[in-house]
Amino acid sequence: MAVDLTTMLADVRSLLDEPNPQFWSNTELTNWINEACSAIARKVEWKRATASIAVTAETQTYTAPTDMIRIYRITFSPTDSDNTYTLEWRGMMEMDQIWGINQEWPANYPLYYTTWLVPPNLNIICYPVPSQDGDMEVYYYQQITPVAEGSDPVDCLEGYEDIVVDYTLYRALRKDADPRWNEFKTTYEDKLNDLYENSRTFQDQAGTFSTGQAALPEWLVSDGLY
Repeated sequence: MAVDLTTMLADVRSLLDEPNPQFWSNTELTNWINEACSAIARKVEWKRATASIAVTAETQTYTAPTDMIRIYRITFSPTDSDNTYTLEWRGMMEMDQIWGINQEWPANYPLYYTTWLVPPNLNIICYPVPSQDGDMEVYYYQQITPVAEGSDPVDCLEGYEDIVVDYTLYRALRKDADPRWNEFKTTYEDKLNDLYENSRTFQDQAGTFSTGQAALPEWLVSDGLY
């Protein structure tokens, strides 16, 4: 269950031994809580979302989700079709090796995409230009939603709220020139690295790759070694 702002402020104040605002205001602590959540989301990219963008035939450029940090994957599904095509990303300069002088060449569905500008105005440029309507599914890493009211849920991965507390304590104690700030900063960074390692795929299995029998010498396949 997500922790709300009131609960996290109480936790922070308990560790600061200041149950009521005196040196640190609630506004100041809230700013650091939001700052922590934003820093964690940028580093760990734990907050993931998808957005469906309507594709119009003969339209090449679309606006990416405005709340994105960066894109992970894009697919295209033509209207009235069960097929899903994964678009490959290429940089703008690399695309010159693909589209040459025919940057607006049309086809049934796009194969590549590149990007230009920055969020919240990031452009997704498709190639070839789709000649039929469809939907573009954008998988992306999302920015946090800042908290403001006491009942607002703190936008951190559940189970890791203590990282936000450590960051807030480090910032608060540094303002007070309390040497303990360095201890909480180190703890914050250690926990952040652990979160990064544990949340990339949310599982503990080793990665695998497969080439299929066609990539093996015939004598290996026929001898039953594989």
